[in-house]
Parts: sequence; C-alpha cells; structure tokens
Amino acid sequence: MKIGIPAPITPPADKNLSIAKKLDEFGYDSMWYPDHFMGWVPNSIWTMNLIPLAKLQPTPHTYLETFSLIGAHSALTDHIDMGTAVTETIRRPPVLMAQIMLTLDHISKGRVIFGMGAGEAENIVPYGLDYEKPVSKLEENLRIIKLFLENPYQKIDYEGEFWHLKDAVLGIEPYNKGQPPPIWLGAHGSRMLELTGELADGWLPISLPLEEYKTKLKVIYDSAKKNGRDPAQITPAIFFYSVLTNDHGESHRIMMTPIGRAWVLTAFDSMYTDEGCQHPLCKILGKESINPLTDYIPIKLEQEETLEAINSIPLNVIEKFYLHGTEEDAIKTLEDYYRAGCRHFVFWNFTGMFELTKYNESNQILLNILNYVKDSSTT
Repeated sequence: MKIGIPAPITPPADKNLSIAKKLDEFGYDSMWYPDHFMGWVPNSIWTMNLIPLAKLQPTPHTYLETFSLIGAHSALTDHIDMGTAVTETIRRPPVLMAQIMLTLDHISKGRVIFGMGAGEAENIVPYGLDYEKPVSKLEENLRIIKLFLENPYQKIDYEGEFWHLKDAVLGIEPYNKGQPPPIWLGAHGSRMLELTGELADGWLPISLPLEEYKTKLKVIYDSAKKNGRDPAQITPAIFFYSVLTNDHGESHRIMMTPIGRAWVLTAFDSMYTDEGCQHPLCKILGKESINPLTDYIPIKLEQEETLEAINSIPLNVIEKFYLHGTEEDAIKTLEDYYRAGCRHFVFWNFTGMFELTKYNESNQILLNILNYVKDSSTT
C-alpha cells in the first residue's frame, strides 16, 4: 500500500520548493499535480464573505505549469514519486508529450508517473483548442507516445485519424533502459476502462464508491487478459477528495461550506442519480444528464445560479463525494479498498482549503495515516 498527497502548485516559488522537499522528507510515496489552466470553483463565488481562502488567493485559477514544477521538484527531492493527476494529450502533440516524459524521467531518475485522461472542457474550450472526440484523440495519442517511449532512435511511421507521422524520431532512452515511464489512466467510462487494460500501467479514478471500484477494476483486468497482458502489470489506485478532522461532525460542517459544496458540482451524474436526485448543473445547462468533465466550465456560472445549485446538493451526495471524518474513518476506508485490490491511495486533502484553521490538524492526520501504513507493511 502506498500513500500519495497533493504537490504544492502555487506561488511563491521559494515556499513551493521548500514544501516539496518537506513532503519527501516526511516519507510520502508520491505527490500529485493537477494540470490545469482553470480551477473548478466558479469565480462568481470566490469572494471573502463566502470563501475565506479568497483573502489569501485572489482567484481560484492559480496553477503553476505542471511539468516545470515536476522538473524543479525532481532536482530537490530524493525518494518521492511525482505524478500528474491528470493531464491530457490535447494541449501537447504526442511527440512533445513523449519528449517531456522522457526528460522528466531522466531528471527524476525514474520517479515520475504520468496520469492521463481524455481532458476537461474547462481547460480546452475557453482557450481555442479543439475538444471534439477527446477519447479517440487520447487513444491515438497514447499509441503514438508509446511508440516513441518503446522505440528510441527508431524512425516512426503512423497513419491515424488525427496524426500522420513519417520518419519521425526521438532519440532518448528511458532513464532505466527498457523501462519507459509509467502511464496511468484516470478512467471511469467503459471505453476508458478498456484502454486502461490494454495500454496503461495504472488506474487512477476519482472517489469511486467501493462496489463500483470493484466492478470497474474487473473490467480493466478482463481487458488486460483479452489483450494478452498480465493484470498484475497494472497498479490499481484511487484519488480521494478528502476532509479529515479529529471530530467526525466537524468534517460535515466543513464539507457543507460554499467551497466544499462547489467542488461537488464536479461529481459525475451517477453520484446524484444513485441517490435519487438530479445533478444541479442539469437545470443550469438545460440537459437531462451531464458529464462535468465535458459540460462544465465554472467561469461561466453567475453567483446567483451557482449558489442555487450548490445549496440544492443533498447531504448524502456530499458525504459520498468526500472521504471524510477522522483518522480511524480514513484507515477503515483504506483497508476496505485495499481488500478490493487498490494499492496506491492519493489523498487530495481539502480540509485546510475549506477551513483555514484546520490546515495543521488535517495534515497531522495524513502523517498519522502514512505512519500507520508504513508500520503495517513492516509487521
């Protein structure tokens, strides 16, 4: 069992770098980087009367460039793995993506995990990029990336729907010869799960309920076998949005704050329908069902409609969305998912972001969980 946490992603740079070093010293197995231009919280509610963090950060859209950060953090750390959670292949051509991957593989001495997905509309559409057929683009781009990773020095020809390569070459071997940097997929839908089984080295979904996690992991393993792969080559992971406190009731109060509720707008439609209600974005967007990754661009929402949407989210959906509660609650969840096959847990700790006074408390809980896992692995 391995434990990952968020990497520092905002300025100032000096503080950012010192935090990365400290996380390595604490002994975390991995730190993870969102690859965003735009954040998931609407500007319209990023006001000091609704979100205390707005006193310290003027916008919810503050993201230093992911791969530059990973390069800097690689040079300052010794043990911790660094992963993207997740990037897509629309903003960077596949040969550039492969070159970035191999460059960071060398700088980090083999410590970077490339989490990838089909991408979110919020990082594509407002910036003038083409968001048509995102899963098809991901699949083709992955196949090309793997050709470059696995065939250094060789000329690459490829005829696809989106790319036509002739005599393309990338003369960089992986840091560990014959072992390209790992690719994990943030897969939820059936086609993405199939791709994970066929092409990926790991699986990193977000906050899936336990039974759904088991079902989807079986799809991945079946796809691996169908494509002549050993399922044991694939690392099952999970990315938990987390609110952790010493008192379980406090976690409920924190989740119910405006920013806590706003993040639940990113939950998949099924999380709402399974609880007998409709996703609040359906009313705003005029749709019967929605996929937040493809339909939701937060900066477009006005304050009144945002507040109406987040205040309509029922508690049972909020509870389902977050891994929340005490250290003991979190450890029980880890053990349940471990028995289901999960081997790498990423805690995206929102507690201090939602409630500034809980920053140190929640971080100590994470350290306690890390130590519990490390102690368990040696006994």
